[in-house]
Amino acid sequence: MLRSTVTRVAAATGAVAMAAAGVVALGQGTASAAQGTVTWNDGNDKLTRTISEINPAVGDTITVWTTIERTGGVLEIVQAAKDAHPACWQYVPGSAQVNGSAKGLDSSSAGDANNMGWQRVTGSWTIYPNINPHSVWFTMQYKIGADCPTGVPMNGAFYYSTSLGEGNEGTRGPAVTVQAPATQNTTTTLQAPGTATTGQAVNLTASVSPSAAGGTVQFKDNGSNIGAPVAVANGSATLSQTFNTAGAHSITAVYSGGDGYNGSSSAASTVTVSDPAPVDQDTTTTLQAPGTATTGQAVNLTASVSPSAAGGTVQFKDNGINIGSPVAVANGSATLSQTFNTAGAHSITAVYSGGTGYNGSTSAASTVTVSAPGGGDGGTGGNTGGSGSLSNIKNIFGS
Repeated sequence: MLRSTVTRVAAATGAVAMAAAGVVALGQGTASAAQGTVTWNDGNDKLTRTISEINPAVGDTITVWTTIERTGGVLEIVQAAKDAHPACWQYVPGSAQVNGSAKGLDSSSAGDANNMGWQRVTGSWTIYPNINPHSVWFTMQYKIGADCPTGVPMNGAFYYSTSLGEGNEGTRGPAVTVQAPATQNTTTTLQAPGTATTGQAVNLTASVSPSAAGGTVQFKDNGSNIGAPVAVANGSATLSQTFNTAGAHSITAVYSGGDGYNGSSSAASTVTVSDPAPVDQDTTTTLQAPGTATTGQAVNLTASVSPSAAGGTVQFKDNGINIGSPVAVANGSATLSQTFNTAGAHSITAVYSGGTGYNGSTSAASTVTVSAPGGGDGGTGGNTGGSGSLSNIKNIFGS
């Protein structure tokens, strides 16, 4: 046998060649398709194997023509032909033809131990070296399956039997290389709050364009993954994130890419995270005051603030009017030494100001009844003394 030669020709040229040979170009691609042809000799048989597109994509349908031409010797009767191909090429049912006419399969296999599939037709086709017909041609169509590797040349094979013997032609080709699907660029944008509080969840949302892109988004905090990848649905992916540390967090969203779409990353967004403000604790203030007092004499007014750790000050009030200056709370207590200047009932309250982490509070009112010294106003004693003086004057003057 002579060495095989492979020629890539434009689809238009291939169509003319096939028409000249009487081949109907089933599954013919567009004018930009790249056909592949390999020709070799097997004794007095010249074989030509042509594939309509040698750079298909997954899902494309290709057509394979194999022609047996008698170039010398005596007439030959072709009795069977078997077209073999990589198992990931899916035979298109009903596509088998002989000399341009539909031909049912005699047998077939989707894949064998060598990971090859094949289709076999049988019949009786006479070819002559000197008179027509000189040749017989066989046509099959295949769909490129999703399990075909991309970028890897793959060859088919052709076997035939005749009245003069068998031709086992091996993996002659031409080679077919499945192209990786064309991919589209994407853009990813991130929506994140400017501020957050430790321990409180916020939403991080990535928008992927085009919105038809699938895949996932991995959110990152200062370059480290946070959470699991989130599936993109309708161009959007959202992560509920709780930050555990205060400070500036640089957040990015990294889109993985999907079928037909390239990956992309968002610009960084800074989320400033703060610890929550402390919750002030409620307090209670009670007042200890004497029930009675005397004008001009000091008494103690004492406020007790609970919890005792509370700081701040206490302002004492007499009938709602401040008395004295605010008194600092120490160990939960504040005492004012108060001298009342007027007799009567005095309604005393203690108002706690509140402190760091503590709310203010006011005591219940306590009444201090204030009296003048001696229990009266001193007028009677004065008058009695006056009567005694008048009596002495009478004695002096005899009346």
